[in-house]
Formats: sequence, structure tokens, C-alpha cells
Amino acid sequence: MSVSAERPMPPGGAPPPAAPGSAGARLLRGLHALEDALLAALLGSLLLLSVTQIGLRVFLGSGLDWAEPVSRVGVLWLALLGALGATRTRRHIAIDALPRVLPARLQRAAWMLTQLAAAGICATLAWTGWGMVAFEREAPSMFVPGVPSWWPMLAFPAGFALIALRFAVSAFGPPAEPGAPPEVHLADEVPPR
Repeated sequence: MSVSAERPMPPGGAPPPAAPGSAGARLLRGLHALEDALLAALLGSLLLLSVTQIGLRVFLGSGLDWAEPVSRVGVLWLALLGALGATRTRRHIAIDALPRVLPARLQRAAWMLTQLAAAGICATLAWTGWGMVAFEREAPSMFVPGVPSWWPMLAFPAGFALIALRFAVSAFGPPAEPGAPPEVHLADEVPPR
């Protein structure tokens, strides 16, 4: 009989998080940092564009023709990136009344079922979004000069596909404790070196 140095399985039978120094944990930390940077850059850009537009209208009597549509699409991208971040940290809207009364074994099954159902719904939305993009590509118009109208619409398939992936991965991770405040999981638990 050999002695194994493996980490014990946490409650619920979920696989343990990636080792702090592993390549997977570093990659995940990098992807999360990129996601956070994109979110912050987009928010900052939208604020700067809005303030510039207000200043131009107040002081020069006119604004940038393309600022309004770009701002609307920027808010859409911001919302989907924010939803992706909320899904990562489990701060999305969830109803956890049923898991509170279920035994531990059934809590795990309910967790997996709800996460996979959410992944399926988001995947369906991504598929529908891709259909909208394909439809728009058949008869493209210009969103703003130099940008086809279907480019901004990529927010739907890309955003919902990533959220679906995050839910699908989460289904095989440790379930959230019913009623517990949201936590950061996997590589986010490990402080950067």
C-alpha cells in the first residue's frame, strides 16, 4: 500500500482547487485579471466618452455623432462582462431556498442541476445571439463609420457563451453553501506571488 500526497477531497465530493503555484491556477488568475482590466477599461472609457459628450454639447453646442450608439453598445458589453464577473464570484442572482432544506447529498445534486440548467439557458442565449449576428451579416449596415453593424452584436454570443462555460465548470466544483455570502473560488483564493 502506497502513501499518497494528494490533497483530500473537500465536502460535497468536488475536486480540490488548483494548487496555488500550478500552471492552471496562474492561467486562471491571469484570465481573471484580464477580465477585471477589460471591465475597468470599458467603464472608464464610457465615463470619459459621456463626460466628453456633455462638455462638447454644453460648450460647443454639438457633440460627437457616434458617441450615443457607441455608449449604448458599451453599456451592453459592460453588463455582460459584469455578469461574467458576477458568475465567477458567485454574486449573480440565485434562489437558494430549496438547498437549505435538502440533505447534503441532494444539495450537491441540486447544485449540479441548477448550474447545468443555467449553463444550458446561457448557451441557448449565445446560440440565439449568434443567429442574430449571422442575420445581420447577411445585410450589413454601418454601426458607425468604418464599423459594420454586426460587430457590436458579438456581445450577445460571446458574453453568454462565456457565462455558460463558467456555469458548466461551476457545476463540477464545490457547491455554494445555502445562504452563505458569495465567495471567490479557485485561483482567486490564492494571493498573487
